[in-house]
Amino acid sequence: MYVHVFPCVALILISIPLTQSCCAPSVVQGTAMTYGLISEGKTAFQNMQKFYYDEEEKKVARVTTNMMGQPVRDIFDFPAKKRYVITNGTTCNVTDLNEPFQKSCVSPSAVFMGSTVLGNTDDNMKVDNYRFNITQGPVTIETSFMIAPMKGGDCTVVGMVAYGKDQNGYQFSGTTIYMNFSFEITDKSVFQPPKQCNEPDNTGTLLFEVLGGFSRHGFF
Repeated sequence: MYVHVFPCVALILISIPLTQSCCAPSVVQGTAMTYGLISEGKTAFQNMQKFYYDEEEKKVARVTTNMMGQPVRDIFDFPAKKRYVITNGTTCNVTDLNEPFQKSCVSPSAVFMGSTVLGNTDDNMKVDNYRFNITQGPVTIETSFMIAPMKGGDCTVVGMVAYGKDQNGYQFSGTTIYMNFSFEITDKSVFQPPKQCNEPDNTGTLLFEVLGGFSRHGFF
């Protein structure tokens, strides 16, 4: 299943070392709402994800809630070189995190498609549009996303449309809207795994992979 791809694809879009100046703020949290369709069974889905990115502490967390109200917390603790996936607040799985932390920036592989203005009031927002394709294993994802420039050269992702397919003809599409940005994280406990994550039998292979191999560090 690839239904978890869309809230996190923007991770990949902005988690590759940058040769430009547009990167995420060093500390940010926000909310992502995703609406999509899976071709198999013509199944619609939606989920909400709260994301937390702390470049200073080199930690990332995502809390995803699906339509059934089931929460999954995904913690990337780069100093500890551990990734924790906590399901329903009780089931924990721990894997080694061997890749280094990288700043979250627009990928140099993304193709700039032009700028546009959102809104029709005094609060209009200029956004830059990009196209970016991802292939990993049997899955290919085509994305179009909007980046909002910020003062000082930072930027945030504000919207994304994605379409994916695998070699067996499995197809999925989705639209994600990013909102409720805050440039501080007042509750750092989101990065703290529950005590059951320290039990020996929780280490090893993940029970499931949220992004089927796409998941990376970063924000969104």
